[in-house]
Amino acid sequence: ESEYVRFEYYLRRAAKEFVFACHPELDRDSSGGGNTDHSSRSTVSSYFVAIYNAPSVLPVRALRTGTIGRFSSISGTVTRTSDVRPELLVGSFRCRKCGLVAPDVIQQYHLTRPPLCRNPRCQNRTSSEFHLEVTIGGATMEEGSGGGSEFVDWQRLRVQENADEIPPGSMPRTIDVIVRNEMVERAKAGDRVVLTGSLVVVPDGSALARAGEAARASGN
Repeated sequence: ESEYVRFEYYLRRAAKEFVFACHPELDRDSSGGGNTDHSSRSTVSSYFVAIYNAPSVLPVRALRTGTIGRFSSISGTVTRTSDVRPELLVGSFRCRKCGLVAPDVIQQYHLTRPPLCRNPRCQNRTSSEFHLEVTIGGATMEEGSGGGSEFVDWQRLRVQENADEIPPGSMPRTIDVIVRNEMVERAKAGDRVVLTGSLVVVPDGSALARAGEAARASGN
């Protein structure tokens, strides 16, 4: 519970392995050629674990630094929804210098490329020299490449604390919530919802730049 954000990816991967073990016909590669290794399964759709009926539900105003990264549930009212967009969850990157693929690079809320090529003879350390590999239409890449990248639909919700939870004389507080996969387009403005997940802090670079003078690099 205290480190849910760290293990969420591995929880999804374990759920995927469990589904394949119970229903082998869902594994496209195993049904075609009998290959059931981890790399061949990257072309199958993503599987997520939805947890609900948590023992405690927090109001938006109760969110503090102690809840960052923890598994928690909050209640609130949706005031705004965004368009549904694709998001890169796990990426496979090909080195432009040697051609070696670095699979299963977990994305940390922004495009995250490998810091170093795995090829001991290459040792490429330039992030711009890694090309994102995309599998289109379920087509597999060449053997031993590690599979394509994993994309999923996501949507941003603006959630405001419920009217009966606002202290007298206080302004309502809001929080942005990211929902993914089949949870998109499930809520609309005005709905009172209970959301389960983990709280993360993502700095807004544009807002920080507007707050004061832009930072400049100095050669001194």
